Amino acid sequence: MRAIVINEYGGPEQLIIKELPEPKPEPGQVVIEVKAFGLNPAWACLFGNLDLKRGQTLLIRGATSALGQAALNIAAHAGSRVIASTRSPERLVKLESLGAETALVDAHDLSRRVRDSHPAGIDAVLDLVGNSTLLDSLAMVRRHGRVCQAGFLGGLSPLESFNPLLQVPSGVHFSFFGSFVFGTPEFPLSDIPFQEILDRVAHGVYQAKPARTFVFDEIRDAHRLMESNQANGKIVVKVAAG
Repeated sequence: MRAIVINEYGGPEQLIIKELPEPKPEPGQVVIEVKAFGLNPAWACLFGNLDLKRGQTLLIRGATSALGQAALNIAAHAGSRVIASTRSPERLVKLESLGAETALVDAHDLSRRVRDSHPAGIDAVLDLVGNSTLLDSLAMVRRHGRVCQAGFLGGLSPLESFNPLLQVPSGVHFSFFGSFVFGTPEFPLSDIPFQEILDRVAHGVYQAKPARTFVFDEIRDAHRLMESNQANGKIVVKVAAG
C-alpha cells in the first residue's frame, strides 16, 4: 500500500510517499480502507476541557481557522452564546454565518472589550492563537470560568517570565488539549460521538465542506498551506483518485 512517512524531523519536505506491506489484522481487529483524511487537529475541547453548557458564553479566539470554524459551528448548535474573534475584519461576516452571536476583530485589548459588555466575565475561552494571547484570554473569564488552549496560530514563542502565581487569575481553570492524545487510554476515541457528528454533517447542521482538497501526491503542498494559516477551512487529502 502507499503510505506517507516521516524519516526525520523537518518541514513538509520530510513527508515521503513510499510503498509499505498491506496491514494484516490480528484477531479482534479490522482493516479500514481510508478514502480521505483531514489535516487540521476537534468536540473534546468544548465538552471536555471547557465543560461547555447550553446558555453559557464562549469566546473562540482564532475562529476563522479550520478548528475554530468547526468549534463555532458545534458550540452554536449546542446552544452556547458564541463570541468569535479574527484578526481579519473581512471575515467577520463569515463567523456570523456560522452561528456567532458576536464577531470581533482580535487585538491586544480584546479582554477589555469583552469585559465592557460582560463585566463579570464570560464562561469560557477556546484559544487557538496561543501564547501571545493566553494571558489576555485568562483575563476575560469569570471566577471558575475555563480557558482551553488548543492551537498556536500566533506562533510558538514562549511567554517571557511567566509567573502563574501573579498572572493567572485566582479561580480560573486553564488547560491544554492536543489531538495527538486521541486513542490513548486516557482519551479513548469512544468519548467522541462520531456517528452523531457525521449525521449532522450529512444533514447540513454542521457546515463541514472542505476549503481545499488535495490528492495523495500533493501532501507536501497540503501541509504548506496548513502551516501558512491561509486555508480558511478544512484541508482534505484524498487517498485515491475519483
